Formats: sequence, structure tokens, C-alpha cells
Amino acid sequence: MGDKQLIVRTIPDSSLLGKQDLDPVFWRVMAARGVNSETETQYPLGNMLSIDKIRHLQIAADLLAEHVIDNNSVLIFGDYDADGATSTALCVRALRLLGHENVSYLMPDRFIDGYGLSPSAAKRIASQAPDCLITVDNGIASFDGVDLLRVQDIDVIITDHHLPASELPNASVIVNQNAWDEEKQGKNLAGVGVAFYLMLALRRTLRARGWFNDARPEPNLANCLDFVAIGTLADLVPLDYNNRILVNEGLQRIRAGYCCQGVKALIELSKKIPASLTSTDIGFSIAPKINAAGRLDDMTVGVQCLLADNQESAFLFANKLNEINVLRKKVQQKMTIEAEQQFDALGDQRMQSKHAIVLYQADWHEGIVGIVAARIREKYHRPGIVFAKSEDGYLKGSGRSVPGIHLRDMLDTVDKRYPGLILKFGGHAMAAGLSLEQSGLEQFSEAFIQVISDSVDPDIFAETIEYDGSLDNQHFNLDFARALQNLSPWGQRFPVPSFVGEFDVINQRVLTDRHLKLVLSSSQSGNSLDAIAFFQPESALNTSYNKIKIHYELNLNQFRGIESLQLLIRDIL
Repeated sequence: MGDKQLIVRTIPDSSLLGKQDLDPVFWRVMAARGVNSETETQYPLGNMLSIDKIRHLQIAADLLAEHVIDNNSVLIFGDYDADGATSTALCVRALRLLGHENVSYLMPDRFIDGYGLSPSAAKRIASQAPDCLITVDNGIASFDGVDLLRVQDIDVIITDHHLPASELPNASVIVNQNAWDEEKQGKNLAGVGVAFYLMLALRRTLRARGWFNDARPEPNLANCLDFVAIGTLADLVPLDYNNRILVNEGLQRIRAGYCCQGVKALIELSKKIPASLTSTDIGFSIAPKINAAGRLDDMTVGVQCLLADNQESAFLFANKLNEINVLRKKVQQKMTIEAEQQFDALGDQRMQSKHAIVLYQADWHEGIVGIVAARIREKYHRPGIVFAKSEDGYLKGSGRSVPGIHLRDMLDTVDKRYPGLILKFGGHAMAAGLSLEQSGLEQFSEAFIQVISDSVDPDIFAETIEYDGSLDNQHFNLDFARALQNLSPWGQRFPVPSFVGEFDVINQRVLTDRHLKLVLSSSQSGNSLDAIAFFQPESALNTSYNKIKIHYELNLNQFRGIESLQLLIRDIL
């Protein structure tokens, strides 16, 4: 376990406490995640945040409705990650369902256009001369690109969720709750969530204008919630109550088979069972396949997969995504090993990086640096920024942070202290991207580490294991595990319940030289429990255990159509 500290999740005052109809473990888990009432444990669509609570949404819907009614051309401009791909596919699908066929889309090329509505991307859009452009999951920092399109007399509707600069682009209308400090609700929506709200508002506006009739019936936009669930989980936005409603409904629809052919194909290629698909399955198996296209290739194939209207074409695109993802894993593994070796080789100089880690290697792939930064963050529990050399000669970096350090704010502070050092940056609290001149790398590294050193309490770097207490023998059964799993879609800031316990080891073996398979028994019970610890170090694989203390999740394991209880070991303590 090293220096990690065990911390039981704090349980604040909650009206759930003492509820007789809830197992104490259930209310303890939910209360520790900020749930204050039984209402917040239920997820009907009717409880979702009203479309009237999203600033400028009606203005955007009115403008878009004019283009739809006049049959003007609408172009969707996305982003090269899973949130951007699902946002794009959702808008295209929804507009077609609403009766507007004059819609197209364009995805940016990470290596040519860079991030967002850059001048390069804007020129490509202008060449298609759409009447209206909708940005999804980007645009809030795209000043030059927006200006270029507006002088071409193209309406620009920005839908985004990223944090803005001190000024906003000159778009026709901006829908982004994070663009206004005084807005309190809807700030955790992913890009795909914002896009979904725009389509809901558009439907209401078209309804009011008499658009729908027998020949053009009003559609059920819940048919787009498979995209909302995938994009929201993939982008790691906090799963507040509203996002849990959207994700839960999307998951339920996927499990029931009410999802697009592309999603069905991705699930099958991931060897997952649709009827029992979880948010974890999406985060670790489905989303990476979509993301891989934007990292190494062209995200257009991701959108093509999601919009495929028959099984044959869906599997064609899904297989392509899978092939790209296999290559992504190989490149990622090589880069991660090199990054760890580079950091370890610093020796005594590593103390200078005790608050943050900045790494660069000339031959690293710019599409993979974000994943490597995440691995560095996980291993060393420090904010990490990893740079690669872009085709335009600049260094492109991607960073990941730890709880308590707002990465974009840290970059903003560096930018203010050293104007011009960072060419461009943007992002969230936990993830951000930036570009530099190669000559500025050393100065940036020193400045970034210093800013974090000046800004945060060193205690924030203490590695901790948060867990939800312990379980009694009566909880080790399938019924309890299913009930616990059904409490919520789990995700960012709403973590999967985990527990700590000590067990006798009945049997152990090593699988494929990497995984530790155990049969355990609780000290007070003779019942055996299957457990597995993936990707263990040699020290753990070579240890002969009589007793073992573990941090674990209750997992429902599916094998050959049979469901069984399994303890998924997260840490051996």
C-alpha cells in the first residue's frame, strides 16, 4: 500500500439516514455522495433540469427553428473526442427526426486544425457555405474562427461546456452555462448534454409554430439518450443528479435494445452483454474505441459508426474503430513506459517535480499524450502534463490533475505571470490542453511547478483510499450486489461503492502472468468468495497469502451466460 491513507467517506447529515426501508449500507453510500433525499435516488426523465433554466437556449432554438422552417443548410461542427462525436451524431439524428434533412457535419482534424473552431477548420466550413453552423463540445474559445464565419454571413450557434476566457466569441448565440458565473444549474452538463437540451428546446419551438403534422409527426427525442449516456460518461463530467437522470435513462434504453446500430456493434465487439451494460463498461470499453479515432485517425469514422442505419455498415465502422483502438493501446503502452523511465531517470531532480510533472519526448504521438498524462497522474499522484511535437512545429500538451488542483486555473495563472509563454490553452479542473513554442518548454515547466507550489497545500498530494466502510456476511450475495449496482449510474464524483475487509485465503493462482485470482472466506463465515486483482506487481503475484486485507468492489461477473458474485480488488493493503 505504500504511503496511502485509508479514509472512510464522510457521511453528512441527510434525510436518508435512518430510513427503515433502506439497507444501512445503501443510505450510507448515497449520503456519502451528497444525496439528501430519496427523490435523488430515483431517475425519472420528468425530474431533469427544465430547458428554461439554460441561459440563451430559447434564443438559440428560435434562430435554429427559422433555419429548419426555411429548409436552410445546417452544419454541425464537433470535436475529436467521444463527447464531440456523440454530440455531433445526436444533433444530426435529432434534426432528421424533427424533419430537417438539410443537415451535414464536419469533424476537426487534430493534426491539421488543432482544437476547436480554428481558422483552418472555419475555412473548410466556409467553403461549404452553410446557412447555420452549430458547434458542439467546442467553440467557447474560438474567436478567430467565429469571426471568419460571421463575415461570411453564416449564423454561428455555440454549444459548449468548457470554461471561457475573460471575453466571449462574437457568435450569433452562445449556450454554455459555464460562460456565466451567476448561473448555478446545468454547469456539469457534458457537450452532448448541452446539445440534447438544444434539440429539446428546438422541438418545443417547432411545436409552437405548428411544424408537426400527420406527415411529419413529433419525434421522441429520448431515442437520442444512448448518445447522451455515452458522451457524458466518456467526458468524465461530474455525475450530479441531472446527469445521473440522463445517463440512467440512456443506459436503460441501451439495455433494452433501444439504441443505434453503431452502439450495438461496439457493445458486441467489446464482448459485453447489452442487458447488463454498466457505466463502467461504457467508460472502459465503449468510449475508448470511439476516442481512439480522434487520437490516431479521423473522428469522422466515429460519427459514421454512431449514425450507421444498418447492421452491416455499423459493424464495418465499429471494426475500424476497434482496429484503431488496438493500435492506440500499443502506442500508449510504449509512451507510458518511456514517460515513467524519463521521470525515474531524473533521480534527485525528481524533488523539483514534487508538486507537478512535465514531460516531453520528440517522437511521442500528440493524440496519446492525454492518456499518458492520466497514467502519470495515477502513478505519482501529481498533476501531469505531457507534450509532443505537433505537425505545425509547436509543442502540444495535455494535462490531468488531482482533486483539489484546478488545472485550467493553474494554466491561467501561468499565462498571467508570463504573457505569451503559452500560445493557447483551455479545459477543465481535471483536464486541460495547451500549446507552446518548443523554446519555451523549460520556462513553462518551471513556472507551472512553481504556480502549483505557491497555490496548494502539500497535504493534497497525500495518496488516499476513500471507501464506504465494511460489509457484513449477509451482504455477500447476488441480490445485494444487484441492488447496490442499481442504486445509480456511477462515474465522476459519484464513485462506485467500495469497501475494506480482511479475509482468509483459501486458494490463489496467477492468470496470464499479470492477474491474481483468489478464493476467499470471511473470518466469521465458511462461505467462499471469488476475487480477482488485475495487473498486479510481481511482489503481489509471488506472495503466498494466508490472510489478506483488501479494498474492493462487489462485482457481478458474467461468464457463459451465468452471473456470479466476484470481489474486484482495487488495492491489497
